Amino acid sequence: MSVQEHAITLSIPPERPFHGVARLVVGGLAARLDLSYEDLEDLQLALASVLERDSYLTGSHVTVRLYVKPESVGMVIGPLEPRLRSDLESEGEDEISLRRLLSTLVETVDVEPGDGGDWLSLEKRVPIKHPTRR
Repeated sequence: MSVQEHAITLSIPPERPFHGVARLVVGGLAARLDLSYEDLEDLQLALASVLERDSYLTGSHVTVRLYVKPESVGMVIGPLEPRLRSDLESEGEDEISLRRLLSTLVETVDVEPGDGGDWLSLEKRVPIKHPTRR
């Protein structure tokens, strides 16, 4: 993963009722950065597309790390089951693959091995208006 200017790390239980907490944090960051509603929706849908697939979640928690770069916002999600990697590589003609879905929402989709399993890295290019410090 590349150098991060600002990062927020959130670890939650893998159960669905906690996924909303991660979406709220994404929404809060997007609001703080004054991102468009469309960019906010893209980031939240990308996150939900991974979290809502229970078969990808492994262990007693899932970590979502949000980071801000000068021209983008990114997420790293993990640890995830190795099945995620094969699902990202498969292209079904009759279905919308996970990679195709994520690629319509974010510009970068990568999987890297890490602690406890695979870690999915998503990055969306957006104009960042850095908030003033209060």
